[in-house]
Amino acid sequence: MQRLPAHRLTRWMYFAVILASATSVSSAQEQTPAPPPPSSETEVKFEVTSVKKSGPPGQGFLPFRLQGGRFSMGQMTVGNLITLGYGIQRFQLIGGPSWMNADRFDINAVTEDVPLLPTTPGTPNRMQLLVRSLLKERFALKTHNETRELPLSYLVMAREDRKLGDRLRPSTIDCRALMAERAKAAKEGAPPPPPKPGEIPACGMRGGLGQITAGSITLSNFAQMLGSMLNRPIYDRTNLTGNFDIQLDYTPDQMPQIPPGVTLPPGLTLPSPDGPSLNTALQEQLGLKLDATRGPVDVLVVDSVEPPMPD
Repeated sequence: MQRLPAHRLTRWMYFAVILASATSVSSAQEQTPAPPPPSSETEVKFEVTSVKKSGPPGQGFLPFRLQGGRFSMGQMTVGNLITLGYGIQRFQLIGGPSWMNADRFDINAVTEDVPLLPTTPGTPNRMQLLVRSLLKERFALKTHNETRELPLSYLVMAREDRKLGDRLRPSTIDCRALMAERAKAAKEGAPPPPPKPGEIPACGMRGGLGQITAGSITLSNFAQMLGSMLNRPIYDRTNLTGNFDIQLDYTPDQMPQIPPGVTLPPGLTLPSPDGPSLNTALQEQLGLKLDATRGPVDVLVVDSVEPPMPD
């Protein structure tokens, strides 16, 4: 039996990587910003980097990892790296040559082993600063910010009595303390095991085929994940504060086509074709809904970018 190549799942899974890091930089702002580089950005760099063109899909794939001072990511486009480094979503990235979203690269890098701690709203975390530095040094990336009128949606309460759905529950986990504890355990050679399939991740989000699970996140972060999936800005207007655990199961509008004889990676299953739509699932399971409109959106415009020189 042939397995589905990892890059074929990028459309479904990549937003989970982006929003997992964004959990530590949640913002109370209505718009998802494309922030200008802070002055400290030049002080955070990888000590050693290796950037190589990816091999055939499914061969030599490197999962995303930042642990013990080592960073690795495989089958990644420069466009995906930009969204990761600048904490933006794909619809906020404007311009750039076609190869920027077509050519894929495997990246290995080494940096000082410093815990990845949450930052204040609107401030990039250490991982984002490292990726920005990588983009500038290896891809000669130059960008600027603009504001454009785009379609967008607001995440609001679905019921007048503001009752929450059964799968949206307040969380009391202290994520800063948990992340510090995990960093200490990883440094001592005992990192925690990854969440099991279907298990709610602590202090993070995970998206699958027709499923979103999240632990101790703000609804602002959840709205960002929905925006990544639907490729449009979604802003939190629920006025619900604090962190929440979320379990959402739905049937995508476009079901993925799995070729005969191909199997999904362990832990991934196809959603039921008879399940609820995303909007219905939001209302029935979480007590939320999306209101569509148009408005100003901060975007990041690519002025220039170059293919990397060989290592």
